[in-house]
Amino acid sequence: MTEKEMMIFEMISEGYFLNEIARNLWLSPRQVHQRIQKLIGDGYFINPLYFDDGNIRYVFEENYEKHTINLSLHDSAKFKALVISDIHIGNELENFSYLYKTYDYARDNDIHIILNCGDLIDGNFTRGKQVVSDIDEQIERVIDLYPHDNNILNIICYGNHDYSSYECGRDIASAISKRRPDLISGGYGFSLINVDRDQFVLSHPLNNMSFKPLPNKLVLEGHHHRMLVKINRNNFLINVPPLSDLCFGCQEKPGMVEMQLLFGSGFIHSGYFKQIGVKNNFEVFSETNLEFFLKHENLKEKKLLKK
Repeated sequence: MTEKEMMIFEMISEGYFLNEIARNLWLSPRQVHQRIQKLIGDGYFINPLYFDDGNIRYVFEENYEKHTINLSLHDSAKFKALVISDIHIGNELENFSYLYKTYDYARDNDIHIILNCGDLIDGNFTRGKQVVSDIDEQIERVIDLYPHDNNILNIICYGNHDYSSYECGRDIASAISKRRPDLISGGYGFSLINVDRDQFVLSHPLNNMSFKPLPNKLVLEGHHHRMLVKINRNNFLINVPPLSDLCFGCQEKPGMVEMQLLFGSGFIHSGYFKQIGVKNNFEVFSETNLEFFLKHENLKEKKLLKK
């Protein structure tokens, strides 16, 4: 272990945040993260804890749940995030300017979490044409060109186009998260987000997997390339619009969803969802308020997969 790795090890033990470690060692957060990845490769059980103010703190423990993200709230009464999906980096209809506008909006509105519902890359099959067809080059494009802010975290539920890289022997989730600590993998197909005493789900259908219905949970889902709110008894499904020019339907526009969840006694009791365009000065296309009267069953990963 090098001297700097020993210092990182000690600061993790003392509860320092990633940005604090970086400042103390005169390194970038990405450089610290790379050294932590080396420690993990050497056999140390180090796992991140994520905070909704954009902070990351590491702890010494093993995490067996690849689809579960534990998110700590800075304000126990509410949680704000932007929700995006279907960026399709590598497709001719990708648009990085939409991503940069998303970050501008987040900074201007004190939002530190971006929830990404999948199809980050276009993968090895496409609708239309690709400007970059090689999967390794698509991954490098994400690492190099995806915006970065030390106070903004992305939680990514990887989709069917992303999964096509996995089927070709390339694990995009691992490749990106090892080099970009701000781009957090929530797994392929679905991600369980634990917030306070409650949960919600990020989802993106995969070609060769199916998932059980999710009673009593808010689900934010990519893949459909259009904004749609579905409410069936105690089920709440938000289909997220694309953050690319791959729009399905003549009325659909590229954009994002601003989400605010309100909590009572640790559980989600209401939510506000605003569909925002990214072409013309953040035009608001729709607004939805939901009241949640849900049974608070704690889901586990194994309950979501059909055998």
